[in-house]
Amino acid sequence: IRKKLADDNKPLKYLRYAIGEIVLVVIGILIALQINNWNQKNIEETQIRNIYARVVQDFNSTANEIDRSVVRMDSAIILMEKIINVEINRDSILAFGPYYNRYISSLTGFPDIQIIDTGVRLLESKIAFNYELNNTYNERLIRLYSEYLYEIKVDVESLILAFLKLGDYLTENGIKYERNITKSSTKFAEMAFEDDLFKNYLLQHKSSYNMHIRNLKQFRRVGQELIDTIKVEYSLE
Repeated sequence: IRKKLADDNKPLKYLRYAIGEIVLVVIGILIALQINNWNQKNIEETQIRNIYARVVQDFNSTANEIDRSVVRMDSAIILMEKIINVEINRDSILAFGPYYNRYISSLTGFPDIQIIDTGVRLLESKIAFNYELNNTYNERLIRLYSEYLYEIKVDVESLILAFLKLGDYLTENGIKYERNITKSSTKFAEMAFEDDLFKNYLLQHKSSYNMHIRNLKQFRRVGQELIDTIKVEYSLE
């Protein structure tokens, strides 16, 4: 009997079967975990790619607005310099409405540039939950929309202050944009050629414009370098 049991070796067979079942279960669990990790990684990479796509979209919109605004501000500065340097034609101001209004338009407003930062704020939120994303490259990108943007906001405050001073002075003297030549153009001609206080306000306004343009161009240049890298890395348009 003992010999038969030894030959059959049923306990060992059962043990081998049980171990085999356990190994299969463990392998199944490991495969499931690997698939889950792979799916999670794909989801994470897709989310990050979508965030970067939004960053690129936001920057492109902002860059286009900056380009248009800089062109307008450069044109306004040219007109301001002509007034400051007395390079305007008095007779044309007094007799030709569009000529007069062209100069007045350069003094009565400035571009209100909307810098869109939705994508970068989404990236900041993502970094808070994934420290691996907190790299030098993303730090530069976030810095662009914090420190650089702060400088631009300071510029705008200075620009508004200079604009209000100039605008108030123009209003006090009855200067305004008009379709027809009236006493406004006569007064403006007098101020352009004889009023030193007007020139001083104009110089402050021009200086604020120049500072704003310089910082906008810097934001545009540094941002474009970062965006070009993102586009190559994630095959974005």
